[in-house]
Amino acid sequence: MFRKIAIAAVIAAATLGGERAVAQVAPPDNFGQSLTWLERAAESGNVRAQYNLARVHDLGLKGAKDPAKAAQWYDRAAGQGHVPSMMRLGQMYHDGDGVSPDRGKAAALYRKAAAGEQQAQFNLAVMLESGSGVVRNLEEAATWYTKAAASGYGPAQLNLAMLYLRGAGVEKSAAKAVHLLEQARAGGVAVPAGILDFARKQLQ
Repeated sequence: MFRKIAIAAVIAAATLGGERAVAQVAPPDNFGQSLTWLERAAESGNVRAQYNLARVHDLGLKGAKDPAKAAQWYDRAAGQGHVPSMMRLGQMYHDGDGVSPDRGKAAALYRKAAAGEQQAQFNLAVMLESGSGVVRNLEEAATWYTKAAASGYGPAQLNLAMLYLRGAGVEKSAAKAVHLLEQARAGGVAVPAGILDFARKQLQ
């Protein structure tokens, strides 16, 4: 219980930052008051409170996990353009966690979040490459992999390298594939030695 109180207090304090007037309640002293503060702030439209309340339900900080309630609050925060909420809600729709599975909605949420979020760019690219929830489009998948890879996201570098090796959605290029595979490995991605060796042989 002490851990829950501490976590809830931190969440409430983070939400409070500069927006005390929104909820019109005193700063929380205990777990119950923290939840009351979050709920009132979230109901009033405070997007950070909506996200943090979703996390409380998502992680089970109130008791048992309640993914359905978490999804409701993520949805409200996502509706205000909150990128982390879009990301988590997209995952929930993808996996059917707290909501009915809907890969199309998952892809739409990833697309909205993809402007500056490398994980969203990668997730959307994977769905476009496989045709999961969207019409398969290797060219667009390569575009999103490229954006995520450029920001140093290793899994995107690996997947983009595989597209270059196959010439799928991009012009075939062993040189670009090797460069991306080496980048991914340097960043800590477990690149199979056989794939890198194969790519290097294509340069000869």
